[in-house]
Formats: sequence, C-alpha cells, structure tokens
Amino acid sequence: MKRATRATACLLTLAILAVGATGQTEERTVEDRLVALAQQLRLGMTLASVAAYSPTLDDLRLHAQQLVNLLEGSGGRHFVRPVPPVDDVPGLLVEMTSLGARFEATAPDPESRARVRDAVRNVRTFLTFALEAALTALDDRRIDRASSDMLRAYAFLLAAYERPCDIPYVPALWTLLRAFGVTARVGGEGDSP
Repeated sequence: MKRATRATACLLTLAILAVGATGQTEERTVEDRLVALAQQLRLGMTLASVAAYSPTLDDLRLHAQQLVNLLEGSGGRHFVRPVPPVDDVPGLLVEMTSLGARFEATAPDPESRARVRDAVRNVRTFLTFALEAALTALDDRRIDRASSDMLRAYAFLLAAYERPCDIPYVPALWTLLRAFGVTARVGGEGDSP
C-alpha cells in the first residue's frame, strides 16, 4: 500500500511540474492563464483528496505539502523545494491576484468590474482557507485530524472551482441518498451515480 501511495506521489509531483511549467517562458494570453489556473485548481482537489485518504501520516503530509506548494508557489513562505529542484512556480494565490488585476482592467463596464472583483476575492478567499487547512494538516500528529483538515481543504478548493467536477470524488450526502434510493425525493435525477 505504501509503495502505491509513493508512486501516486511521484505522478502527482510530475503533474504539478508539468502544469506549473506550461508557458512560463513565453507570454500567455489571459484566457490561457485562466484555463491553466482551472487545471491547477482541479489538481489541487486531487491532491487534497489523495491526502485525506492516505494510509499513513507521512503520506498525508507529502500530499499536503504538494498542495501547499501548488497554492503558494515557489515564492511562498511554506514552499518546500522538491528533489530535483524545479523552476519558479507562481502558485495559485499569486496567479489569481495577477489575473484579477488584468480582468478588472479589461471589464467593459462598472457592473462587470464589480462582478469580476467579487469573483476574484471569493476565489482568493477559498484558496487561502484551503492553504490554512493544508498547513494545519501538516502540523497534526493524528491522522484522523489531518485527514479532516485535508477534507476541509478539498471543500474550499471545490468552492473556489464553483461547479461540480468529475474528479476527485469524495463521498458525502448524495452517496447516502443514492444508497437508500431517495434521491428523487430531494430533487435528484434518479438513483444512478
């Protein structure tokens, strides 16, 4: 089990490096940067869920640190350089701030500017909460508490993403509703997953 988790850690590290390194040398459009941000956010959700369900505290901490690195970037206070070292990575929080300023400057009217400003602030807030949860998990000495912290990080990242997505799956209320066949009674689309 431990060997599989470490293999997953290596794959996730490579994915972070690949997503973080795309287009670093040339100037990318705002649209390309926004798409990359969405992909990195989905990667963050994967890291949080893999960490939450890790079999050991060491494995959980490895994935939690990867999430911290993804959120803060190489200029962050809690960034830990992987081996081998990678080029500088801006981090989701830094990238969101940078993009937010550009979005606001290009909004055509005051109402659009206000909506963009609110959305950027909300995303940054959820990312900050996810970072705090991951940092708390790194300090936890009990795996049950650290797992709970990583589930909180996942929830904040999902809130930042704003819409349901196909990865990663964390069972919750709808799993229970489907198990008892009552999804139609609460406005569901049937009992299929």
